[in-house]
Amino acid sequence: MQGLPPQESRKILDAMGIPVVVLRDRQPDAMTDDHPTPAASSSMPQMASELVKQFVSETVVEINPIDPEAPASNPPVESTVPSEPVETEAASNAKPIQFTLVSAVSDDTLLACELPEWAGGLLEGRLTGLCSDLMRALSPISQESDWQYFHWPIAGIKDQSESAAIEALDAWLHRRWAETTAQDPTIVLAVSQLDLSSIFADALILPTLDELAVSADRKRHAWHVIQESRRA
Repeated sequence: MQGLPPQESRKILDAMGIPVVVLRDRQPDAMTDDHPTPAASSSMPQMASELVKQFVSETVVEINPIDPEAPASNPPVESTVPSEPVETEAASNAKPIQFTLVSAVSDDTLLACELPEWAGGLLEGRLTGLCSDLMRALSPISQESDWQYFHWPIAGIKDQSESAAIEALDAWLHRRWAETTAQDPTIVLAVSQLDLSSIFADALILPTLDELAVSADRKRHAWHVIQESRRA
């Protein structure tokens, strides 16, 4: 089979857009200006680089180093940030119960009144007058009354709960009640912080000294309760 002359082959390749590189040592000495060395030959390194990049991008596959046949994947990352501790119990900053009672005992009457906080645990002028007036109204026949204080908490007692306070106050009030000489003495309570109905269910309940010291209405109510008990 007879091949085409070099010039004819060159024309066909140029028409197809195929660049042709002619080695320097094989170029004919009589190269005419009609067929100069193609300018496309200078772009061959760039075209080759692009072809290599395209080939690499189409053929590169991520490989799992553990299992080469399995596609690579990013394993889930566990958070190492420590979680904040959850408080299971609220801190208890409750103020311990504190109070002072003053009691007056005559032959036929037991009066127990809780002192206001502002009194500082002691009877003062107005409170002393109120308690004396109450005792005169409750026990008009008696000439003398014995006065005593009860302070809570008591030194040496570790349990300072309300139940412990009521238990200790129960014992103290019953001791004071035993000092009366009447067969059926009158028991009068004016207490705000504690419910003493379980100790003396039949006791007369009066407004507190704090209320009696500032309210005329509470005073009238107290006198009404005392008068009703005298008529009974």
